Amino acid sequence: MFFQRRHNADGACKNNRYGNILGNKIKSKLKIKTIVSVFSIVSLIFAFAVANVSAFNAANKSSSIVEKLFHELQPSVVHIQVLGFARLKNGAIMPEEDIGTGFFINNNGDILTNFHVIGNASKIDVSFLKYKNVKANIIGTDPSSDIAIIHINPKGRKIVPVVLGNSNDLKVGERVMAIGNPYNLYQTVTTGIISGLKRSLVFPTARFYGNIIQTDAAINFGNSGGPLVNYRGHVIGINTAKLAGEAQNIGFAIPINLAERNIPELVKYGRIIKPWLGIEAIKVTKSFSRLFGIKNVSKGLLVEKVFPRSPAYKAGIRAGKRIIQMKAMAYVLGGDIITRINNKKVDSFSSLERMISSFIPGQIVVLKIHTDNKIKFIKVKLGAQPS
Repeated sequence: MFFQRRHNADGACKNNRYGNILGNKIKSKLKIKTIVSVFSIVSLIFAFAVANVSAFNAANKSSSIVEKLFHELQPSVVHIQVLGFARLKNGAIMPEEDIGTGFFINNNGDILTNFHVIGNASKIDVSFLKYKNVKANIIGTDPSSDIAIIHINPKGRKIVPVVLGNSNDLKVGERVMAIGNPYNLYQTVTTGIISGLKRSLVFPTARFYGNIIQTDAAINFGNSGGPLVNYRGHVIGINTAKLAGEAQNIGFAIPINLAERNIPELVKYGRIIKPWLGIEAIKVTKSFSRLFGIKNVSKGLLVEKVFPRSPAYKAGIRAGKRIIQMKAMAYVLGGDIITRINNKKVDSFSSLERMISSFIPGQIVVLKIHTDNKIKFIKVKLGAQPS
């Protein structure tokens, strides 16, 4: 019994010793887990704090960039006030006031803006820095690209021209800022990004096919003609319009490269001398061909009118003579169908205009023509579009 008791006592001692060791191990593991948990929480808090600090620093950096750029560009941006006249439908003429924005492009006092800002102007005043209501004159306009250049006498005035950037290098998501005078709120700055590229836009006098910049920087009445600027301080667009109705943060700007290449002509001649073919035409589609019995052509442009003494007239391009009335539309059939220019497909009037605009007056283009179920190639020497 003694042995048994001793054995049990030894067993109990061993159990107690193992129990203590096991307990200590469990406690150690618990301590380690606790330390790891605390370390994880601290790490998360630190990471969250670092992220917040980084975001805060990024926001501050962005804010400081905008502040710096506005300070640099402020002397270059002008407020435009226009007094003009508008003709009503009944023929009456009414005085009309308009506002807009522009910016200096050289030290000579030349200001770039939108045509629709000054198109009906009889009097133009600009204000910038300490100079108020300075008289401006129109130097050149191009309604079809909605740009214009006005001029002030630079004598005795501080003029700081902008730096023109390269709108061909723009990327969607790139940060930009707009400066203008929306609703007469003098020199307002808004920021955003490039939301899209190669957009199309149609005005009463201007048409843009696949070359307009879209931005979410706020653009409102009075911003027209103002600069859209990248974060390097370079003007990459001319703020022009916003989408009306319920749309929000959808604004458009003319790429500066499009305007820059026309500036010398506007200054020198007062207008853009554009290439001209001299036709009116309607789009041909498969359904159009089936409807009017046109064979062997499913895409192209059916010539409905050739302007007298135009390049097309001189080259022998024929317009249709047979008029068919369908509901509210009148179609002139029987004319030549243009399918290619210099071996490039033509499937709409906008594509025709875009191709022609890539040439200069005096250049020769080759048109592929379908006429009377025959194919022929006609050389046309492009002229200058009448003013």
